[in-house]
Amino acid sequence: MVVKIRFGRGRVVTRRKGKNSRIALLTASLLTLVSICVASLGMWRLAQDVGLAADFIYPDGLLSHWQIWIGASVVVQYTCWRLTRYARAARPADLAAASGQELAASSGEENEAGPRVAANV
Repeated sequence: MVVKIRFGRGRVVTRRKGKNSRIALLTASLLTLVSICVASLGMWRLAQDVGLAADFIYPDGLLSHWQIWIGASVVVQYTCWRLTRYARAARPADLAAASGQELAASSGEENEAGPRVAANV
């Protein structure tokens, strides 16, 4: 006896650009805040070296250098910039499709001033 199991068709895997654009924008927004925090730690350490601030939270070791903190801030901000560029690569196509749908849906509506007119210039 042979038993055949048939599964339904799942979601189609696509290779379009920027399909994770929403997650990329969310991550970029959070990484901007992380970059600001790391840069503030770098400024604190630099101010402590000059004598303008109180003791730093890491008195010795790798994390006690202001160059590490400022460098990490630059790397995090660069990552944020790249994620934003990745996310915006897919946005124009999404926005064009959405505006076309809105235009088609609203073409039959009238407002107080009269029928709504759209023109492509």
